[in-house]
Amino acid sequence: MKKLIDYIKNNRYCLWLLYWPFHGLLYEAIRIITADSQVLLIESPLDAKIPFCEWFIIPYVSWYLCIAGLTIFSIFRGRREFYRVNGLIIGCMVLPMIFCTLVPNGIDIALRPNFETLGRENIATFFVKLIYAADSPPRNVMPSMHVSVSFAMFFAVIKSKFFKKNYIFKAFSGIWAVMISLSTVFIKQHSVLDVFAGIGTAVLVFIIVIVAEAIYDRRRKNDQRVY
Repeated sequence: MKKLIDYIKNNRYCLWLLYWPFHGLLYEAIRIITADSQVLLIESPLDAKIPFCEWFIIPYVSWYLCIAGLTIFSIFRGRREFYRVNGLIIGCMVLPMIFCTLVPNGIDIALRPNFETLGRENIATFFVKLIYAADSPPRNVMPSMHVSVSFAMFFAVIKSKFFKKNYIFKAFSGIWAVMISLSTVFIKQHSVLDVFAGIGTAVLVFIIVIVAEAIYDRRRKNDQRVY
């Protein structure tokens, strides 16, 4: 841990990580403020047809570990990799928060299962209950940050030079992004519409980051020609 702290001190760009506590506070503030208010309910006819499956809590919770792992990885991969990874991840969290601030939204809590009549109790339902307790009523759902950030991480992996020839890991990261996205609807945290909006958000942020990198490289190349 000390080495990590010393590294951050010598690489001030890592201070972008301070966004995380700000994001957590903003997310909770919006959720609490809108808890008892009328919000735009996001719903699709497909939502009720998708069965509840508590075991999807595994990819759902893995999202947090994936973010932490990829972020720490980027810290030690240098400035360029750090900016790309965190630009993608943070961008896919900022845009949904802006939308949720301007258009408070959520899903109908009735979409969630009744555990008393569900007929089963296991370790997976235990963790689903914990998620429900921490995020009830379900707010800030569109676009789904779980989905947008999952695909942002996938895009970061396929663009990373470190994983350039690691096709197996690239394929796995893509499959896992899909699994995390599916988990949001199977544990009834999101609507299908949130998933599509999340994918769209990730694609938009990816385009912005790639264009920003291209502009930076062109300007740097022109500056080198001048000198």
